[in-house]
Amino acid sequence: MHRRLRDTAEVKRIQALKALFKKVIHMVSLNNPWKDSDDDQKINSYVKRNISTRVRARRKTGFLAAAERTLIRTPHVIRTIPERMKLCTLFAKLRCLSRFTPKLRARLVPVTRLIAVDAGRVIIRQSDVPITVYFVITGEVHMIQNRDKDGDGLLKAIIGPGDMVGDMELLEGIKRTHTFRAATNCELLVLFDYDFAQILGPYMTKIWDEKKRALKALDYFDFLDDDQVMEACRFGRLKQYQPLDTIYCDDIGSMTNVHFVLSGECLILQCLNMSVSLKKGKKVFQLMPTSAGDVSNMFRKGVRSTFSLSSKSEDVSKIDLVELVESSTSSSKDNGQNTTLNRTTPVVESHFIDVGTLTFGGIFGLGETMEHRVIMARTTVQCLTLPRFFLLEKKQNPGNIWERRLLYMDCMIPSREALFAHFLKACDWRKFKNDFIQESLKPSDNDVTHAGDIPIICRIVESSEDVN
Repeated sequence: MHRRLRDTAEVKRIQALKALFKKVIHMVSLNNPWKDSDDDQKINSYVKRNISTRVRARRKTGFLAAAERTLIRTPHVIRTIPERMKLCTLFAKLRCLSRFTPKLRARLVPVTRLIAVDAGRVIIRQSDVPITVYFVITGEVHMIQNRDKDGDGLLKAIIGPGDMVGDMELLEGIKRTHTFRAATNCELLVLFDYDFAQILGPYMTKIWDEKKRALKALDYFDFLDDDQVMEACRFGRLKQYQPLDTIYCDDIGSMTNVHFVLSGECLILQCLNMSVSLKKGKKVFQLMPTSAGDVSNMFRKGVRSTFSLSSKSEDVSKIDLVELVESSTSSSKDNGQNTTLNRTTPVVESHFIDVGTLTFGGIFGLGETMEHRVIMARTTVQCLTLPRFFLLEKKQNPGNIWERRLLYMDCMIPSREALFAHFLKACDWRKFKNDFIQESLKPSDNDVTHAGDIPIICRIVESSEDVN
């Protein structure tokens, strides 16, 4: 009887250990920082080595190792010079601190603190006096606007790695306007108000004032009150793009940033992917569907490299986009027309068309059609970006002004099919013009004029001595 009870207890213990092992494996598999790609060649049949490889996987961006956490928590007075240099290098890799200059990051090293926050903990409470600024390294934080004393409120935004929390109230000198609550386990860098005022205060104040001036310069935001202007400055970003940089390519829904052009010129570039075949000695173009071909990679790789090579030998501010578009057309035209004419199977050609130019006050990113289309910088461009979900809120969208603006843009900017029809007309006109010129230059039987018919006064050539 005693042996039977002992065997039962042993079986239960083994089952409990197996369940615990499965739970640990499940937690490790779901932990994103330890995931590797599926085509990892390090995995083999040796289980212990596989586990060790998983644990020592390459560190993801923004994820702190145990040694780095220990280094940040070490008091600055006992840090060695190599440790301080290592900490400066670490701060340069963090997304939340990469926006600052190296000098400012070096000044932040002795005063920042690292804290870990559990899910559900309130980081900042509405109506409190602001005394801290937080930099999110990992995790998600919910920005909530309280409606009652119980803390229930409306979720306004989700703050992720690389964002700063609590700086707006210090810059404006007001109390907390929202409650920030950790949605997951988070790692935060903390900076107190007196250190913020001395180190980051002038830099952040300058950027904050530039955002306000940008909002006032655009007539679209004349209806915003002071609270809305502060919210727009909180979510907005000022970005600068160099000539030929791709500004906007893909539409990712409500999380897309809407761009407002402050200075410079933006180019709307359309790619027409078409098949070319030969019928009765004439080239026939047919527009291919948007699902055929990966034009996004073509924009990200081919167009950028082609334009860059074309612009090396000339002033960037005086680039002729017509020449660039013609040089970037990946057709068989460059190799000679005989190559295309000798083929009986359709040939795929990609033609890039300059649709139009956006200058000061231009808008893009509201959800307009962007099939095989990108927005590029013709010159140095400065833009104010605001999240689309912020603009489409009822308070920032009186009278559906942004939907009406989107309808206007869709009506004014030609579609892909309209551009293809225009391309066919341009090809027909170019062929007619060339044929007409060649026909006009051919000798005719009606032209019986000879050199002797020209008056002699028109054939006298003056020498340089006569002129002098």
